[in-house]
Amino acid sequence: MSFLFTGTTGDHAGHSLITWAIARRLVEKGLKVGFMKPFGTHPINMEGLWTDRDVFLFKEVLNLQEPFNRICPYLLSEETWGLRETEEILDEIRSLAQELGKGKDVLIIMGSDHIFFDDVSRPVPEISLITRLESDFILVNRYRDISRSIYSILSVSSLLKDRLKGIMLNRVPTEKIKDIKDKMIPSLVREGVPPVIALPEDSALSFRSLGEIRERLDGKFLLEGTGPDRPVGGMTVGSADLTGELKMFKRAYNKIILLGSSDTETGGPPAPRPVAGIILTGGRNPAPRLLQIAEKANVPLILVHADTFAVLKRLEQNPSIISPKDEDKVRHMTELMDTDGALDRLLQSLGLIQ
Repeated sequence: MSFLFTGTTGDHAGHSLITWAIARRLVEKGLKVGFMKPFGTHPINMEGLWTDRDVFLFKEVLNLQEPFNRICPYLLSEETWGLRETEEILDEIRSLAQELGKGKDVLIIMGSDHIFFDDVSRPVPEISLITRLESDFILVNRYRDISRSIYSILSVSSLLKDRLKGIMLNRVPTEKIKDIKDKMIPSLVREGVPPVIALPEDSALSFRSLGEIRERLDGKFLLEGTGPDRPVGGMTVGSADLTGELKMFKRAYNKIILLGSSDTETGGPPAPRPVAGIILTGGRNPAPRLLQIAEKANVPLILVHADTFAVLKRLEQNPSIISPKDEDKVRHMTELMDTDGALDRLLQSLGLIQ
């Protein structure tokens, strides 16, 4: 049984989705995969029990039988670890990891929001935990600029040395991919850094459902239309994408148009994008005529009390939450990670697959 630790430098790097993609590929290869997240980061209440959002996700997708409190022994609360010594906590987590790994080929251990220990709410530095577990480590880093990414990667490399086995450089702007592959990655290799997989920014991975948006905004459906599971790929306060009778919504000033995906490239002027739903802000109900038009077009309407600026800010600052329903997202991420066989080569270098 092997330990594989995935950690991140924070900044909404796609840690959960990338960890899921790795687990998914290992399962596809016939391995028995376990999961552990020692320190919770996003508590949720599931049927009266508090756990971590990622723990719920992986318990579902990996069909794990262990209880929540074993998979995640420390939620984000000082009450869960109190005044215990670091060495005692490290020993307990190592013992629990060995227990969770019984009967498994690999136990994936997921880190918290940031691998660098600079938060008093974390009782144990992740660097110390990785060392105590003698685990292989994969770093998930969100690309911001070349200098910041190189600094983060080299810092982790200097701390973990041979335990660092690979880096997922995520959300790289498409126009930067070539320079990253031709210049940045070769320079890191010369520094002795293990393989770096550069993953492009992809709007398909930032989709969220109408139901998730309604929940995030504490809104309510006036009309469900195509249903709360419909994916949303973008938003606009403009009216250029309103067609047919939906153009009447130009008269509703407090609105945000939610857009679906469109793969159509015409080569001409931009075509209207499909409308996935409309958010009505300010808490004011629309005129009866607008309700009739939306119902006829089967377009969901969400009513929220906050103003348009506050709603846009909340949506921009809170990225999509990964759920067990996001199989399409993880499949797409797996494909991006395995461009030219990169993911399989990484897992082969770890000795996990042939």
